[in-house]
Amino acid sequence: MRRWAASTSVLALAIATQAFAGSHSPIPDGPPPHGGYTFAGVPWLTVADSAVATLATHGYQEQPGSREKSALHCTGKLFERFAIVEGALDDKKRLIRWQITLPSASQGDPYEAQRKIYDDAVTEMETKYGRRRGSQDKFRFPYEKGDGRQSQALREGYATVRSEWGSVGHDHLVIELDRASAVVFTYESPWWQATESDRRKTKAKDL
Repeated sequence: MRRWAASTSVLALAIATQAFAGSHSPIPDGPPPHGGYTFAGVPWLTVADSAVATLATHGYQEQPGSREKSALHCTGKLFERFAIVEGALDDKKRLIRWQITLPSASQGDPYEAQRKIYDDAVTEMETKYGRRRGSQDKFRFPYEKGDGRQSQALREGYATVRSEWGSVGHDHLVIELDRASAVVFTYESPWWQATESDRRKTKAKDL
């Protein structure tokens, strides 16, 4: 997962000057097939070019030259904020995972603004997908919720703000605040874990 984090940072810096074009609506609509979870209405196992074309209709543009063998990268707006959209691909270049990151503002304490986006996103997802399977909203000593130091608690790993859903088709959806107070959405299909497992086995076959 370190590669994903690194690519996100590089991408954000590279396109900062053009980041604010595109749609700014909440979670893009799209009926979930078979009780699963979709972003922008793109079904799992959609080939990369088709996924990018659908994203474009929602205002998310692929960054020139950013396509990788196992990932695609787009930017746009979500909840009226700059959003980095990364799609993981299987070996046939089909979509198996989304990670959408809404970075925090560069000035001031980001927690309050980012927490509002998180809460609004949870409300949206509960409306679309029902009650959460689990949630955590914990601040550990020496921090506590409401003490004005929530961003610091997140940064130092003393806080967990996270909600998750699970579908009957074994899709997995998580919304969380990361250590940088970014709001991160992770959509995982049943094929994601299987693909990652196969890739690990291939890399370790000679051990």
